Amino acid sequence: MLNSAHRDYSSVSALGEMTKRYEPSPELSDGGRQGHVLVVSCSNAALTDFFSLYRSLLGQTFQAWKWLICLEESEKQQMSAAFLQAITADKRVQVMGRKECAVTGDIWKEPEYIVLADAATEFDPTFIEKGIWCLESNPEFAFCNSFGTIKKEGLVEVRHNLSEGKYYLDNPHAKVRGVIARTPILLQAFEDIALLPDGREPTSLLARLADAGHWGFTIAESLQSCGTVSLPQGNDALPEMPLKPVPSPQRRYPSAYETLPEGVAFSNPLNCNPRGRRVMFLLPWMVEGGADRVNIDLIQGLVTGGADVTVCATLEADHRWQDRFAELTSDIFILPNFLSLSDFPRFLLYLIDSRRIDTVLVAGSTLGYQLLPYLRTAAPNTTFVDLCHTEEMHWLNGGHPRFGVGYQDALDMNVVSTRHLSEWMVQRNANASKIRVMYTGIKSHPVSLTKNQRAEMQRGFGLDEHALTIIFAGRMCNQKRPLKLAEILHALKQAGVRFNALIIGEGELRPAFESLISQFDLATEVHVVGAKPHDEWLSLLAISDVLLMPSEYEGISVALLESMAAGVVPVVADVGGQDELVGEETGYLIPHGEDEVGRYVDVLRALSLDAAMRERKAQECRQLIEAHYTAAATNRQWLEILDEAQANRAASAKPFLPSGLARELATTALENRRLTSYLDYLYATHCLTNEAQTVEPIKAGILQLIFAQLRQYPLMKYLSEKPLLKKILRKLKALVS
Repeated sequence: MLNSAHRDYSSVSALGEMTKRYEPSPELSDGGRQGHVLVVSCSNAALTDFFSLYRSLLGQTFQAWKWLICLEESEKQQMSAAFLQAITADKRVQVMGRKECAVTGDIWKEPEYIVLADAATEFDPTFIEKGIWCLESNPEFAFCNSFGTIKKEGLVEVRHNLSEGKYYLDNPHAKVRGVIARTPILLQAFEDIALLPDGREPTSLLARLADAGHWGFTIAESLQSCGTVSLPQGNDALPEMPLKPVPSPQRRYPSAYETLPEGVAFSNPLNCNPRGRRVMFLLPWMVEGGADRVNIDLIQGLVTGGADVTVCATLEADHRWQDRFAELTSDIFILPNFLSLSDFPRFLLYLIDSRRIDTVLVAGSTLGYQLLPYLRTAAPNTTFVDLCHTEEMHWLNGGHPRFGVGYQDALDMNVVSTRHLSEWMVQRNANASKIRVMYTGIKSHPVSLTKNQRAEMQRGFGLDEHALTIIFAGRMCNQKRPLKLAEILHALKQAGVRFNALIIGEGELRPAFESLISQFDLATEVHVVGAKPHDEWLSLLAISDVLLMPSEYEGISVALLESMAAGVVPVVADVGGQDELVGEETGYLIPHGEDEVGRYVDVLRALSLDAAMRERKAQECRQLIEAHYTAAATNRQWLEILDEAQANRAASAKPFLPSGLARELATTALENRRLTSYLDYLYATHCLTNEAQTVEPIKAGILQLIFAQLRQYPLMKYLSEKPLLKKILRKLKALVS
């Protein structure tokens, strides 16, 4: 998952920027209001250098911690003077002898949570914050840890999960050592808590907790890095194993219309960002695609300008682009990874308050839209905007732009990426004065090749260097119509046009597309290369002549912008906002309808025969993108829109809604999410199965109906009440279901 645990924390400068971004407010720096989290470390002969751990604590997004270092006076001599000087100035750090660290001491009375951290462990900036919120939101667990890495002849990735129970303890695999636990649980199970983080693997610790009836949860993100510790002689005995069965608590499934939790026992006030804004991006996920490419570019522009950015993802997904977001900000939270659904709203409000977020951007998150009335009411001084790219009429009667219309009153500004989408929203009663068109700009620099380099690269892919080279890029799904693409390429070959086709992308329709390519005997001309990293995609554009995209719907595709920047002539569907970019001088727009395939073939044939015309259009494409569609221009407009949105917020009515009504709307939003998740589960387990499995529930229903009818007869009713027959009937029911 997150690669931040792989960072080098060994230099002060490596973490300096993070410690500056998330400085505790004065009340925390003075030692007040931070008693809820106690970090506990223990010194021994192998663990005396706490500097790296201290730097990672200073870099935590949760700064309301205290740190107890347990050591003897003689061990201080082995510590660096710089470290001792630094912790002396930090009132949150206490150094005590082993006798003073007894569990009867006053230091154990305040904290609700204890973080066990030895000197060879370093934490991702969000580890403590995610850990305490995980326990706050999931009371069935006594402690939690995370995925991580072990420094052992390089970095060994550790992805084992506490849900494995006894197998987790029995397996000799390396284990991460950073653990966050509820204080009362540790106090009940141990008399020497301060001596627990001694560099040994936590097997004995976990076994003792299991015997006491407690177990934990693993946050499925890489949030810690543990160094190898050479243990003193006598400390390397075999770990204890549990004497009782390991408990197996499960995350509870949310119940219907759960009461919305509000507030939290701990606070984490951070200083304002002296360099600029603090912006929260509320996303569904972080996956490969044009929308997230735009989000990354906007975040990069904000961070470059001095802003701090927090990213919250609301869906369980394969967040494969998380590392790309993590290159720009460490403040990333995938809410389902550590929170129960009912805690999403209060966690978002906690972040807004803790970071002093001035702007929240809803970008493609359905739940984000539905929580807007509640968030707006509870955070009246925060600006709320949304960003939409294209309407999706096949999904929720328009998709997220429809939500943008419906929730416009709770937004200070709607931002859309095409004039077409702005007009679509106005036609559905949106207020045009609150909508701003912000065209997507790109920062990619086209790859430049000489004629010989281009020919050599084409030969490397097995392409005909003298033929027209067509490129397609996008997810192979219904929106991009890859099956229509296969039909066009088949007709193009039938028309006698000499061409190559490079197909970039993955998706659920790839097998069907490849089947058509085989059926149409296009294996020589068509090369399906799958998903490619961005730099390779740009290199492939350098050997291409035409972008072919017969999409069902689009906003303005990022692939289209980058293709035109590289001088690749677009031949694309006349949908969405494509006509705002593609004109007669730069390319071709093909409308849906009768003889659509014939129109594509006619245009492609003409381009294959007229190289001079292709070059003229290619030059026009380059000039257009360079003049009007750069990332720098988009970032300038983005900042202007944020300023205008903040002015709108300042003039808006407060409070937005009565608090009770806002709370009920949020409760309904979470109930919608709960039901949707359950329906998705039913669809995946009952509708996407083979024929034999889908027929079985019908048979079961018929048998149950027969049983119900038989019970209506007096004799059967009498017999069914006999113990033996009742037992047989129960077994039959279980077998049927």
